[in-house]
Amino acid sequence: MKDLSNDYTDTFPVSFHVFGIGEGFKPIIDKIVALGYDGVSAKTIRPELLPSPTEEDRMVIILTDEGYDSVTDAAKSFYQAGVLTLIVSHKRLESQSKFCDAQLEADTDAMYQSVKAILDMIFNNGLIALDFNDIQSSIHDAGFFKVVETTGKGGEQRVADAISKIKNIVPPKEMNAIENFIISISFNRDIQPQVNMCEMKAISDFLSNLPEEVNAIWGVFHDNKMPLDEVRLTTILSGKELRP
Repeated sequence: MKDLSNDYTDTFPVSFHVFGIGEGFKPIIDKIVALGYDGVSAKTIRPELLPSPTEEDRMVIILTDEGYDSVTDAAKSFYQAGVLTLIVSHKRLESQSKFCDAQLEADTDAMYQSVKAILDMIFNNGLIALDFNDIQSSIHDAGFFKVVETTGKGGEQRVADAISKIKNIVPPKEMNAIENFIISISFNRDIQPQVNMCEMKAISDFLSNLPEEVNAIWGVFHDNKMPLDEVRLTTILSGKELRP
């Protein structure tokens, strides 16, 4: 069997890891590497070769398509060391004891976008920036999480248009299970018309309809690769009852 460990070494200490369990995840891992974020290590690896946590580690994301005991055991070692531990898998993993902070069930196509969304929030600067502490406070011991990305158009109704699409994707039962909610709003610096606070009211109205105890965090970012008439909302929802 081919050794997928890639001679697990780094030229400098890293704090954020993405491990793909098996060669099938290499296309995703390659795209994560191409993001070029310093401090992020992304590798394919055999489950039995998953490393132990180090003092530098702050977050680990494990991509897997099977519930290997070696995966849950390795995840548990990170989790128990206080490292934010996330599992992104094709199906929910089960264990007799707690082994991660949160799980996301996703198909292969959605896995990359979900991991990218988390890393973008941590590493991109914004008008109202998010960071690792925001991610950690929202997903730590959350149980389950979900990543939803929508875009909106229509003049000053762009944000409202994107919000309405979230409502179409996330059913009411899941809405009621949300405990934490992070949303990043992205648009081109030269967007026309300019985004104003009145347009943002759609977000505050949306958040006000969530359960009162929901912890909501939001940020605003420029993305000059986006069309000049479009707003993108990237949301991370989490909660113990947000089951796949």
